[in-house]
Amino acid sequence: MKTNQLIICSVLMLGVSTSLFAQDKKEGNIQNDDIILEKERKIVLQPQISRNFEPLNEIENTQKGRKMKYEFFDRKWDAANNTLLTTSIIGPREGDELVSSFGPKFKNLVKIGVGNFGHTLLNGHFGFSPKENQFQGVYINHDANRRGPVATSNSGRNENEAKIYSKTFTGNYFLDGQISFKRTESNYYGRPEESFAVPFIKDLDIAYNKFNYSGSISNSKKDVKWDYIATSGLTYLTNSYTSKEWVWDSKLQGILRVTDNFSAYLTGEMNMSENTFAFSNNRRELYRVKPTFLYKNNRLAVSGGLNIVNEKDQSLSLNKTRLFPMLKVDFKPTDFLHVFVGLGGETYFNSYNQFSNENSWLDHKAAINLQNTTQSSNIYGGIKGSNERNLDFELKFGYSEYNNLAMLVNTEADSTRFNVVYSNTDVTKTAKVFNMSGQVNYQTFDKVLSILKYDFNTYQDLSVDKPFHRPMMNLSFTNSITFKDKIIVSPDLFYISGLYGLQSSTGKSIQMDDIIDLNLKVNYLITKKFNISVSANNLLGKNFQRYLNYRSQGLNYTVGVAYSF
Repeated sequence: MKTNQLIICSVLMLGVSTSLFAQDKKEGNIQNDDIILEKERKIVLQPQISRNFEPLNEIENTQKGRKMKYEFFDRKWDAANNTLLTTSIIGPREGDELVSSFGPKFKNLVKIGVGNFGHTLLNGHFGFSPKENQFQGVYINHDANRRGPVATSNSGRNENEAKIYSKTFTGNYFLDGQISFKRTESNYYGRPEESFAVPFIKDLDIAYNKFNYSGSISNSKKDVKWDYIATSGLTYLTNSYTSKEWVWDSKLQGILRVTDNFSAYLTGEMNMSENTFAFSNNRRELYRVKPTFLYKNNRLAVSGGLNIVNEKDQSLSLNKTRLFPMLKVDFKPTDFLHVFVGLGGETYFNSYNQFSNENSWLDHKAAINLQNTTQSSNIYGGIKGSNERNLDFELKFGYSEYNNLAMLVNTEADSTRFNVVYSNTDVTKTAKVFNMSGQVNYQTFDKVLSILKYDFNTYQDLSVDKPFHRPMMNLSFTNSITFKDKIIVSPDLFYISGLYGLQSSTGKSIQMDDIIDLNLKVNYLITKKFNISVSANNLLGKNFQRYLNYRSQGLNYTVGVAYSF
């Protein structure tokens, strides 16, 4: 496989109203300084693009007269970064944030859909404004497959979610809060077909209940010397057996503009959790402080600081503080090109909630091994640019060293269940990861938008045999083609290669087949309030495996309608 196939990602945000600290960002221009805080400046709810419920997205001619808008972010390792092809794999999915793309004129939206594999879908968003500066709403979601790829109903899935939220805007501050409850149900179906002939299979199903609260407060004044945003959230997760976990995380970001060219940043973060299995529990904590300084002019931006991290673990009798220096230099040789280099390090907080989101088939008969992942060093560089009309791009290269690199593997006792193992737990022996990633946006004639994403990783000096379920290459190519402002056709291609699993019966690693996931969605706008759609996923009909023993659905389709009012 040739690594020079490097190319890309870009996040295109349609109708997003976001203010960036450090400097006002104009459409088509790349931000010089990447240390930014993101805040909403007015009460506007935007839909989040999700492949999970694509067939029911309401259509608007979002291409017409629109300039390209994009943001680039430094790549950070996280277990959640593993690609989840949830359109085809029976597994956890995330719901849409449903709002009308026509803005405040339509505050309510209802979407329904049906498909093969007994697929049923119901989404609803109902919002109102009790006052001019307030917006409140309710979101509901039902998404289920009565049948799955193996033994019909034995591999079905079900997801239900309800959320209420409120946004308030004043001349001094902006408040945002939400409360939600989500239940996901699936089965341990990663077994031979004939085993389902047994009249009774114990512990076949697994369900997760998650309660979440989150809120934020931020300054709403523009052009102030001191700016801030503070967020806090609580998540309480239980499964249908004995595992429980609560996680409380809070974050404060502030910036002081000393002069037009010099700014001081301060970020403080706290993560606290308690994980319970059967009658034992464990308390874990992580605290992070990042003082950073930034100097910039028209051609150069230099930022530097410290990342101070303290982690505590009751069961490991751990209380350790690490200091990671941070430095980034961004040089602008032309108005359309940036060259950047940097270094840093981080400690990532791993949780049961995080791993269950990634893989719902975790072993319920044993406590999940939870440890934080340490990125002891990270050196990176690359280029990014734009022609300010129809092309944006970023190419990036990185080298990192890790301890406690988390991986999901099938358990020895039962190959249908997964647990977490960590590579390179010895602090004197780090795992070396080389990364090449990139992203490209291209738009033509306000009718065609293409986004290409690429991420390539190689692993060396692992203390385990292979980087289990961590792909070597992720590639996606998504497109949106508009015809006569009425029809949007969206062909997508997703490719994953270099996957390895651990065969529990032999204790040996096994190379898994490459994944090619081809999808097509057609959306037709009948009126401004009403549209119909058809989506087809996994057009090649391959029962690929993202996780060992768990086959995906073959060709699956959904027909849906959406109405805004």
